[in-house]
Amino acid sequence: MRFVDVTKHRFVIEPRYYFFGWSTSPKVLGRVSAVQALMKARKLLPKEYNFKIWDCQRPRSVQLAMLNSFRRRFRVQFPRASKAKVEEYVFMFGAKPLRTVTRLDTHRNGGSFDLTIIDRNGEELYMGTDHDDLTEKAATDFYENKKKLSPREREAKKNRLLLKRVLKKIGFLNYHREWWHWSWDK
Repeated sequence: MRFVDVTKHRFVIEPRYYFFGWSTSPKVLGRVSAVQALMKARKLLPKEYNFKIWDCQRPRSVQLAMLNSFRRRFRVQFPRASKAKVEEYVFMFGAKPLRTVTRLDTHRNGGSFDLTIIDRNGEELYMGTDHDDLTEKAATDFYENKKKLSPREREAKKNRLLLKRVLKKIGFLNYHREWWHWSWDK
């Protein structure tokens, strides 16, 4: 499989897992076809807007570090939860770290992006939660399904709908629990 550094195509990156010390490289790499599809999606954004990418191709070692972090977070959040329940929560937000992954639409194979939209000033659009938020608010449709919204929540809803419209139009698939997680299976 061939990977490309997404900055070569003018995407903005914030390699969080590198900053966390989980990854040894500050580069964000994506499978060529996935990056090309994301370039098409960028053309549908408002003028001078762009995607900021936190993560794409992820080795198994980074996946393990991320899952361990999720485990620790859930143990603090749910101190009375059984080990089995904590594991259930962990794998709701992170894929099991298989030794071999053949599907194209995964982080391991450079086909999944964790991303957001930035405006012409380089500021992230407000999406209601941060990347890797492990709560129900991270669900892509959370604000669409909520009856009464504050002005800030309406802003998050509008911005998530923009992200969803642009990426779905090109053919990206979303993991419904994470507004930021979009996959390309071709």
